[in-house]
Amino acid sequence: MKNVICTFPILFLISVASILHISCSNDTNVEVTTSSNHIQQGWAAYDSDDFTQAILNFERALNADPELADAHNGVGWSNLSLGLPLSLAQEAFQTAIRLDTSNGDAWVGLANVLYLRQKDKTDFESALLAIDNALQSEKQYLYRHDYTAESDLYALKACCYFYLGDIHKANQEIEHVLKMDKNNKTAIVLQKLINNL
Repeated sequence: MKNVICTFPILFLISVASILHISCSNDTNVEVTTSSNHIQQGWAAYDSDDFTQAILNFERALNADPELADAHNGVGWSNLSLGLPLSLAQEAFQTAIRLDTSNGDAWVGLANVLYLRQKDKTDFESALLAIDNALQSEKQYLYRHDYTAESDLYALKACCYFYLGDIHKANQEIEHVLKMDKNNKTAIVLQKLINNL
């Protein structure tokens, strides 16, 4: 009887230790799942035009893992959509690109920031480089929201060339866009503007 009493606490402690070990080893999986869920919820909120909620979800993902490039990308797009200072969006996009250079959506976001900032002609030149990087990146990240087709990116290139004063290249890009999408509003408006110069 003495041996049975002594082994019961030992078996109990071993069982508790095993359960604790198993639950602790799964903590990282829960964090990854939670981060992934927060990112998905962030994009869902973004697509519903709830940009404030989107930022909150992306920030929650970053609190769990600050190295999530797409969460930084989401913060950038949300900041841009809320009309917050361009520097906030730029920082978020640059961080996303630093963490994952193949994230074409972040490159497009950076191009938008540079195009909108219009400090000087180098912003347009840098925007063109960012668009080229986006077009060369992994397609899984492109055309998820705001820019839904390749023609949209070429239309943005046409706008950059227009503001750089290179009407010839702007026209080339417009022609390229209209071959892909004859109803692209940006290209049509820009073409009319150029024809009226």
